Amino acid sequence: MAKVDGRGVAFDSSAEFILPSGAAFAPDASWILKSRLASLTKEEKELFGRLCPDFVIELKSPSDRLRSLKSKMDEWIANGAQLAWLIVPEKRTVYVYRPGNPVEELSDVDFVAGEGPAAGFRLDLADIWEGL
Repeated sequence: MAKVDGRGVAFDSSAEFILPSGAAFAPDASWILKSRLASLTKEEKELFGRLCPDFVIELKSPSDRLRSLKSKMDEWIANGAQLAWLIVPEKRTVYVYRPGNPVEELSDVDFVAGEGPAAGFRLDLADIWEGL
């Protein structure tokens, strides 16, 4: 998505974000609008400042607790994420988080389509459901 339309910058799990709440998280994948990144100073860019990505993807691993991940997703949204997906392979389920909306649960879907900041992005889930 980031390379195709140029609206934002994608990050992998090595990027840690300090949220406005003070929590520090490293999502499995994230995306930030370039216009938001441009407003940061050089020092803030190096430290990621107190910045929440616009779009976040978390992938539950076997050792993760679902309740903890759901709380983390709520925190992403409370701190400014506009869209967040929690992917739970063993349940073949994707939980979709949006500000001001109840969590949407998608079961046994083949893909998830982005919206809002991730409009035009499509994540095919076959490899995830098969265990990569």
